[in-house]
Amino acid sequence: MNWYVLFVRTGKEQKVKELFYEWLDTDVCKPFVPLQERLFKVAGTVKKELKPLFPGYVFIESKLSILEFITHTNVVISNSRDIIRLLRYSKSEASLRDSERQVLASLCNDDYCIESSCGIIEGDRIQITGGPLKGWESRVKKINRHKRQAVIELELMGDIRLVNVALEIV
Repeated sequence: MNWYVLFVRTGKEQKVKELFYEWLDTDVCKPFVPLQERLFKVAGTVKKELKPLFPGYVFIESKLSILEFITHTNVVISNSRDIIRLLRYSKSEASLRDSERQVLASLCNDDYCIESSCGIIEGDRIQITGGPLKGWESRVKKINRHKRQAVIELELMGDIRLVNVALEIV
C-alpha cells in the first residue's frame, strides 16, 4: 500500500476526507486524517479530545502507482478549492517512503489515531511505561507536564517535524 499526502487548507481536513469518500471508491483510495488524542483537565477530571496530528494534511492509502493515482484523483483535486496540492519528493516519487509509513503506522491504532501514553520521570530521564510511545524515549524532545504532552521528532516527506502527543506523567 502507498500513502499519498495532500496539502489542504487548515481546518478543512475532514471536509476533504469526506469529499474523497463521495467521489472515489474506497477499495482504490482510502482517505484518512491522522489524529492524536489530547488530554486536558476540566473541573478536576481528565478529558480526552481528538485533534489532527498534522493540521493541513490529508493522507490517502492506495494500491495505485503515482501515475494511476494522479489520473484517478485529478478530478477531485482540481475541483476542490480546499485542496492545495499533492506533496511529492520528486516528479516520480510522491508516496510516503516505507520507513516513514511504518513509523506512523506503528504509532497509530486502526483508526489512524495516536492514543495517549503514560510514563514516569526518574531524575532527568523519562521512562514510558505504556501506550504507543513505549520504547520511543530517545525521540522525546520535550515534556510539558502541565499540558500532558510530549514533543516527539518524526520524519515526514523528507522533513523532520516536531509533533505534540499525549503523555501522562505519573
